Amino acid sequence: MSPAGVHGLRGRWVEWMRPSVRKVGAVQVATGVLAVGALFTGVSWPWWALAFLGYFFYACVGHSVGYHRYFAHRSFRAPRWAEVLFTVAGTLGCVGSPVGWVQMHRRHHLYSDREGDPYTAHRYPHPTPRALLMGGYGSEPGSARALRRMFRADPLQVFVMRYYFGIVAVFAGGLLLVDWRLFLFGWAVPVAWTLWMAGLDAWATHRHGYRNHDTPDGSRNLWWCSLLSWGEGWHNNHHANPRAWSYRERWWEWDPGAAVVWAILRLSGRGGRRDPASGGTPAAVMARGPGQA
Repeated sequence: MSPAGVHGLRGRWVEWMRPSVRKVGAVQVATGVLAVGALFTGVSWPWWALAFLGYFFYACVGHSVGYHRYFAHRSFRAPRWAEVLFTVAGTLGCVGSPVGWVQMHRRHHLYSDREGDPYTAHRYPHPTPRALLMGGYGSEPGSARALRRMFRADPLQVFVMRYYFGIVAVFAGGLLLVDWRLFLFGWAVPVAWTLWMAGLDAWATHRHGYRNHDTPDGSRNLWWCSLLSWGEGWHNNHHANPRAWSYRERWWEWDPGAAVVWAILRLSGRGGRRDPASGGTPAAVMARGPGQA
């Protein structure tokens, strides 16, 4: 093969490994099919317990605590080991790279429920599969470049951005080589739960529920969404105060993700202190520190 052909092949391979909302959407569909098929495998309950632990790791530690509360909003200060943990959990959970997810989520806060919002609630009045599919989310490559510059000093984030789906493929393929049940219940099923619940949460909490705050968007609190998504369902509380690492305001608004943040702060010797950065408006959130799907 000529040098030009080798270069072209390498370019396509590198491009395949980079994350995108369409690729995440494809994983969402594929793992969703596998999750339905898992219902007919007849495995014993410990495998389903493993799936639940996987869901906690990918969705709670990776997506809710890591990507959302830490990388996107910098609502608390975390030690390096926690940053690595968040990145690994979110990456293997297939919600995208930190750079990509945060870029997209910050646009959601800036343009919430109007033109420019990458999420789907303002475009779809009903919870169709298309409305819940993360592959239907919008993205703005221009704004992503600024965030990539912010992350450039972190070799871990650069590596994840360049080789994202290669990392996922090696992990999932390794589980499959060991045992198909390990692949199915340790990765495919909890990833399906993570992605479909993220899509449902993003749609439903802008369509149904109650409001503690008169925010300029349609964000709402939805108890059953919060129960299934580690506290993410208290969405109106979050939009009113994006920098708070706990979404709980009323005594019965249970937020498991906040308990994880509290444990990390205790382990790192930081107590329960918030990051004292100023501002909680969408514009201020967009302007601050690193943070994509």
